[in-house]
Parts: sequence; C-alpha cells; structure tokens
Amino acid sequence: MTYLVASSIKDDPSAVRRDAPELWRLVRRYNLPVQLALAAAQEVSRRAEDASAAAVFSLAPCRPGSAELYAWGRVVCDGMARGDLGDTRMNPTQTLHAVDNLALSAFSIAHANRAYCLGLGGAAGQAWAALEALHEQLARGREREALLMAGDQTTSTHDAQGLGVALLFSAAPRRYETDGGRFVRLVAVERRREPGREVVPHASAGLRGLLSALENLSRENQDGLRFAYDVPREDADGADALRVVWEVSG
Repeated sequence: MTYLVASSIKDDPSAVRRDAPELWRLVRRYNLPVQLALAAAQEVSRRAEDASAAAVFSLAPCRPGSAELYAWGRVVCDGMARGDLGDTRMNPTQTLHAVDNLALSAFSIAHANRAYCLGLGGAAGQAWAALEALHEQLARGREREALLMAGDQTTSTHDAQGLGVALLFSAAPRRYETDGGRFVRLVAVERRREPGREVVPHASAGLRGLLSALENLSRENQDGLRFAYDVPREDADGADALRVVWEVSG
C-alpha cells in the first residue's frame, strides 16, 4: 500500500528566507531549483515518523545551473575565442550549481538518512517514473515511508521562476493532511505507448498539476472513489500516455 501523507509546493525563495531563516542558511548557496526542492522536502519531512529511515526519491531539474554559473561559462568561452583565458576564477560555491541531483545528497546528509535512495536525471516525465519506483519500493516492505522531491526553473537567469514540490508517502494507512483528513492511496501508474507527444521538460510542474487535481477532488467532497489522473501531454515523457490512479476514502 502507498498512502499520500503530506505535500508541499514552494515557488518563492524570499518567503523561505523570511519564514525559515535556519533552513535558508543551509540552502542559500545552492541554485534556485535545489533551494525550493529542499524547502518543500523539509516541510513534508515534519510529518514523517522517521525522516532518517524514509526512502528518498529526487528529480534533477530539466533546466540546471544558475545565472552565475552560465556567466562564468561565457567568460571562459569568450577567452577561448580570443586565445587567452585570462582571469577565469570561479566562486567555489558556484560549482555546486552544476550538480544535477544535489538536493538528494543535501537532504540525506541533513537528516542522517541512509535508507534507499534514487536520483533521476533531468529528462521530461521523470516524476512518473519516480512514482512508479516509489510505489514498488514501499510494496517490498523494506521502508515504511518514502519522500519524493523535485525542483526546476524556467531559465538559468536571474529572473528565473522556480518551483519545488515534495510528497511524503506511507506504506501504512495514514490520512492526507491537506485533503480534509481522508485516505489518499496511490493504486498504480499506468502507461500506454503513444510516441511523438510534445512535452515541456520540467521536473516539478507535473507534480504540481497532480496535487491541484487532488485538491479539486477534495473540494467536490467525493468519497470512496477511484480517481484517475490523466497526465497532460506537456507533462508526460514524450513516449507514453500516462495515468495515475488513486483511491480516496474517508
């Protein structure tokens, strides 16, 4: 069994800096996707029975890097074109911006977590592969909880808009805190081959859409039903039509 316990969406780093200064001190040197993914993961981890023993699944951003990293890259490229690299010193913290799945290691270290972990790369639709793997891992009975986190950004520039999403799951029946206290069980992730689908690569946007659909279901006050979420074409992987099946009960 795989029950959704908690979720968090973060899209404003200034709010993290204001509301969680201790957390901000830990994440401020990272790039925007990692900052927001860790902020969301930290929020849902408070609902975990034991964050140090939960399986951790992390999605790398489809748009990695940062404005600072790409500015340094332009300096190097311009120098190579001139045949003189000149002063190409880099702020050491900016090297972190090139690490695809930094959120996974940062979260694991912060929580002394040595449980199963899986980091997925920056390809489109990896959120659904992560849900499949998470569902399978909890079914094996080796962990009681699992956390999924993702962060991404619109561009790698200073005016980028970022989005971090985290979801906490339990193998034992536990109520979903943001759904009026109902049980929300992940039943399956179904795939049907449908190549040639146009996608918008983004690690966390698809998860936000999924959570929004679950929230709308809550407003309709439907109970004791099976709910199928058809993943929008732009949030899929370009190869499959995807459906995420849930069971909601009081």
